[in-house]
Amino acid sequence: MRVLLVNPWYEYKERKIWRYTRVWPPLDLAIAAALLEHEGIETDILDMNAERKNPEKLVKKYTGFDKIFVTSSPIDRWQCPHLDLESLFHTIDVIKDSNPGTELFLMGYHGTVRPKEMLELTRADGIIMGEPEFTVLDVCKSSSLHKVKGVAFMSDGKVIITKRKRPVSMSKFPVPAFHLLPMKKYKYEILGDHFTLLETSRGCPFQCTFCAKNVMYGKGYRKKPLKNVEKELDTLLDFGIETFYFIDLEFTVDKNFVSKICDLLIQKDYGLKWACQTRADALNYQLMKKMKKAGCTLIHYGIESGSPRILKATKKMITHERIKKGVEMAKRVRIDTACFMMMGLPGETKEDMEMSIDFIKEIDPTYASFNVATPYPGTAFYDIVSDELDDLFPSIYTGLYSERFLRHMVRKAFIEFYLRPGYFFKRLKKSPKYLWDQINLFSNFVR
Repeated sequence: MRVLLVNPWYEYKERKIWRYTRVWPPLDLAIAAALLEHEGIETDILDMNAERKNPEKLVKKYTGFDKIFVTSSPIDRWQCPHLDLESLFHTIDVIKDSNPGTELFLMGYHGTVRPKEMLELTRADGIIMGEPEFTVLDVCKSSSLHKVKGVAFMSDGKVIITKRKRPVSMSKFPVPAFHLLPMKKYKYEILGDHFTLLETSRGCPFQCTFCAKNVMYGKGYRKKPLKNVEKELDTLLDFGIETFYFIDLEFTVDKNFVSKICDLLIQKDYGLKWACQTRADALNYQLMKKMKKAGCTLIHYGIESGSPRILKATKKMITHERIKKGVEMAKRVRIDTACFMMMGLPGETKEDMEMSIDFIKEIDPTYASFNVATPYPGTAFYDIVSDELDDLFPSIYTGLYSERFLRHMVRKAFIEFYLRPGYFFKRLKKSPKYLWDQINLFSNFVR
């Protein structure tokens, strides 16, 4: 059996709500590929997002497969998937034309929350629902989809949805098949080239209203054994990796576990730079100092809103005072911060949005990103406003304001944050290249 795993390239001429597509490795595809190879199944990965070429130019080289799996959202997009699916549908059409008679399956967020609709829109032979890796393996080994958990498919004119597969212990995850990925093409503009993703856990114990974590990760929180993390790091050195990002939803949920990871990085002296995502109230000074010593140069914080009223409504269970302390702590140990804000949450007024702009300028992180809030199906946010939404995958909830106004406020926030004279000259003093990188980053979000 020959299997192909595909990550599309989301390139649009016009986008209703602009989303930046980073060239990051589809780690879930690489894990699935490793599982398949372990079973003796010939496997390949086509990462169109990394190749940056039209499907027609790439697919010609990939024919003769028995099964093809296309993701609508690789692991870095499990939290914030693309909602304009034109490129996905086009990619699937091209693959079908080049591989007539080959079974094609869709995996990712969209089929998980809307299996019936995505079966109809893509004409796929089946949908992989939720965490895909082991379900892909089950589909390849099983003689009938009826026997596989976590899939949706058509049978005798009816949509069959099997029982959801329970999240698998991360101790069973193999080292991803990095050798099947174009590793030299991945980068993160803040950290640099020679970049990849790693994960040490899946899931999150918090219940923020805007987060779609349960759709793909399932409920609960799971950790990968430290020895597995070490094995992956050792493997990545063979690919010349210099920087990486822990793709965990909340990296420091278990501080003791993170401390052990840092000890490993320090003891083995990998010399790697890395970043992570966590809550601003989930760190202490001693742990942050150890993270810095272990190579951490950037922390992502979800701030969401500068309005106490709106922040409380998200059920993030954090205060602005704790956020300030988290950002200030990072500055003390000289770790950069990237803070993420949303505009257009339910009940949010113009005054609330202005408070967000003022707050982000006050805490003054290294980077800031502002986005229009998206009511993803599968979230409490979506349930709150669903009666006012018509689209299959609504990219925006206008609420009290028009889409044009929300886009205006996002642009205003970027301009007011990045074009402050004090901010500009402080970054220029640090390094001209550093400033240029930030200008490039800024331009990605306002054009």
